[in-house]
Amino acid sequence: MKKQLILASLMLLAVVACQKTVVPELTVSTTTINLGPQGGNQMVTVTSNQDWTVSTSDSWISVGSTSGSGTLSFAVSVGAFTEASARSGQVVVKSATLSQTIAVVQSAPVAPAETSQNSFKALALGGTFEMTVPQGYAYTVNNTADWIAAEPAAGGLKLTVAPNANATESRTGKVEVLFGTSVLAQATIEQSFRNVEPGELLIEEVYFTGSPIEGSTSPSMDQYIKLTNNSDHVVYADGVLFVTNYMTGTITSVGAYYEYPELTDGLAVNNMYAIPGKGDEHPVAPGESLVLALAAIDYTASYQDGDDLIEGNANAIDLSKADFEFYDENDFYPDTDNPDVENLDIWFKTSRTITSLHNRGFESYAIVIPPYNETAETIMTNHHWSGTYFFHFMEWNFDYDLADDDVWVIPGEWVLDAVNCCTEDSFYQNPWPAAFDAGWTHAGDYDRDPARFGKSVRRSVRDGRLVDTNNSTNDFVPNSAPSLKK
Repeated sequence: MKKQLILASLMLLAVVACQKTVVPELTVSTTTINLGPQGGNQMVTVTSNQDWTVSTSDSWISVGSTSGSGTLSFAVSVGAFTEASARSGQVVVKSATLSQTIAVVQSAPVAPAETSQNSFKALALGGTFEMTVPQGYAYTVNNTADWIAAEPAAGGLKLTVAPNANATESRTGKVEVLFGTSVLAQATIEQSFRNVEPGELLIEEVYFTGSPIEGSTSPSMDQYIKLTNNSDHVVYADGVLFVTNYMTGTITSVGAYYEYPELTDGLAVNNMYAIPGKGDEHPVAPGESLVLALAAIDYTASYQDGDDLIEGNANAIDLSKADFEFYDENDFYPDTDNPDVENLDIWFKTSRTITSLHNRGFESYAIVIPPYNETAETIMTNHHWSGTYFFHFMEWNFDYDLADDDVWVIPGEWVLDAVNCCTEDSFYQNPWPAAFDAGWTHAGDYDRDPARFGKSVRRSVRDGRLVDTNNSTNDFVPNSAPSLKK
């Protein structure tokens, strides 16, 4: 029995000695993965004689398999990366007793060599603009102006510009888009203190003579001013003032004339009428016009003028569809109000009855736009013209104090357009300084010329645009047919 036990033990030892010892094994095909900012994937092969698992250190790293056995390949993937500094993480492969770590590094995108430039011009009423920003970057916004708001939009940022209220000058702000320390894009916004810039809205036509009435030496009162958008974008006419000159440029038939103090950077005015609105109520599209009628009446048909019935004039113009009219409430002479046509706001007028244009052409006209904070009251308080002017007649010379007269100086930076008018035989000086109109235009060839009736002064057109050289002699065609005459 003892011999049998010994024999069995020897046989067991022999079997164990013949078996091979198994050594745990776990290897990976790479220990470093480098991917670009656009993202991508890379295959990893695991070789092992055991079961194994896969885990990642960060959610931005994904793997094709989370476990396996023996030899097997899986993908390590990352998405696009937009931050300014590279990111890194790990993929860990583990078996029961072994572990392998794979470092995953994704590089940051490289900022463009050139900064994206955006430049915008905003009107006083504000507005929105689309700022282009290169895509594929996580950026921050550096805004230097509290009146500009920036928010994400397709392709970049939407910039909202607040109204430039209570301002007397333009302002400039800048928005920068930063990618780390690099500037991806920048926008410069220049905002005006007004809603129309000089040269954008022009006086295209002034019909001051009126239409001839058969059998009468007096014309119809179908006078109007035509303002036209000469720019390539919409402008807003709200707040635009139509003004007439205080200084006279004529010399009388007996040789009497006035001499005024020199005024080079402003307009001396008295009548002031404003287009109503809060800034965006009266848009004018490129090439479109506004008609300001002295009275919005169909002068071709009979109409009531106070207690009088005025017969229609076949030679006259229908102004009943004008955009605005001059309506003067007064105690001396009733004005006719067209309820379908908006009235201009009266800021100041010299007539104690109704406003009309000088039908012999002795007036000059301008359109100006004051800043938001200016009103009729502030102009009259802060912009009164001071000094002495003289009246000359033969051997007599009289001096007068401008402080006694209703005359105000419109600053030059408010002026949008100005037109000097006179008659050829009466001209001796331009009421408007040369900076605003270096010439003059006329209807009629001499003072009281009966042929002037039915004639207008109209701006020339060249290549589809109104001519504007700040010289009415060159810019206007005198003795023109009125554009509203059918």
